[in-house]
Amino acid sequence: MIKNNQHHYYRDLDSLKKIMANNDMKTVDNLFNLQFSSFFNDEDVNEKQIKVLSRLLCREDLDSLLQSTWFLRKKHCSVEMSKNDIRDIIELARVSSLSSDNSLPLDIKWNDSLDATVNITEHLRLIQSVIKPLFIWWVNHIAPQLFSLYKIKRDLELQINQCNNIKLFEEKQPSNNADSFLSLDDINIKLDADKVRLMLIEDLLSKELKILLDAWKIEPIFTVEIKNTREYIQAIYPHSEILKPLWDILKTIPEHHDNCQKLKDWLLERSLCLNNDNFLWRE
Repeated sequence: MIKNNQHHYYRDLDSLKKIMANNDMKTVDNLFNLQFSSFFNDEDVNEKQIKVLSRLLCREDLDSLLQSTWFLRKKHCSVEMSKNDIRDIIELARVSSLSSDNSLPLDIKWNDSLDATVNITEHLRLIQSVIKPLFIWWVNHIAPQLFSLYKIKRDLELQINQCNNIKLFEEKQPSNNADSFLSLDDINIKLDADKVRLMLIEDLLSKELKILLDAWKIEPIFTVEIKNTREYIQAIYPHSEILKPLWDILKTIPEHHDNCQKLKDWLLERSLCLNNDNFLWRE
């Protein structure tokens, strides 16, 4: 069982979109716009709350809050932060400031500390809190090397860019050989080796992406538009065996609301939800 922490599935979705940048746009649009579009209302429902927090929190704490999965789920669903949320945020920041060395501020674990009530009958809440993390978890099973290969690719591209800059500098202003960190010959050898390695990584990445897309095209729970939670979970059933246990739980929830706890247990065991999530079914 893959138990990597999936709290950062928004970041992983962004990475996947970049990985697919050279893919045909119809496939990209179908995957990202069907279920995972970043739709926001013109007005941010939390604009006032953020202004209040900006006066009470240091910049680093506010930035980390706004990048947390806890906040991003609210943003994507246009859910307002409550007075209790604001109170809890301020208290967490206060406790953190008291507990930390002045020179070494502690990172506040917003995702682990803040409460969230998730009514999955609201289809946007289902998408943000269940389907998105589930999708990234599934991706890591289908194409387990995808994101690590992408990271290697980006690191190599950065190295090549840096080497090219050093090469240009050395060509314009040759260093004394005794003082130079790398000779031009050394730089060219490294550049050639990195370029060959980059080609190999890009080939492996392309193969991983094909495996993923082939599996995605035949996985119904990720290829239909979600407009109504009840209709969605009752009308389809996963193709992938690893998704079926969760779907068996989901299908019972409309008639057995207590099974929302089973849903949370399943997700939490795989680090696919937040510790203080409270799932419920309220039509």
